[in-house]
Amino acid sequence: MAGQIKVQDGSVSVDRVIEEGRQAVSAKLRAVLSVVQSIGEPRYPSFMGIRKASKANIPIWSLSDLGVGAPEATVKRIELTTPPARETTVEIITGDSPAEIANKLVDKILAEKIL
Repeated sequence: MAGQIKVQDGSVSVDRVIEEGRQAVSAKLRAVLSVVQSIGEPRYPSFMGIRKASKANIPIWSLSDLGVGAPEATVKRIELTTPPARETTVEIITGDSPAEIANKLVDKILAEKIL
C-alpha cells in the first residue's frame, strides 16, 4: 500500500511506507517531495465519465474576472549576450580512389595528433 500526502494550513503531512512499517512526517510549505511509482495507481475514467467530460462546460476566467493583476516577474533579464563565435575551418580531402582519400585522412589525423 502506498503512502499518502496531505496539504493543509501551510504544511504538508506525508504517511510514507518504510521497511519497518509506516512513518508519518510533516513539514511547512514550501517543501520538495519525491515519490516512487507506487504513490498512486492511475484512475481510469469510465465510459460515462468520458462522455460527461466531453460535454462539460469549463469556465475560462481572465485575471480581471478574478480581480487580480499579473504577478511581477521573478526573473529579470539584465543582459542578453551572444556566445562568442567559434572559428572553424573545413578541409575537403580529395583523391583518385577511396584508398587514397583514406590514406590522406589518416595522415591528417596523425599530424594533428588526434590519435
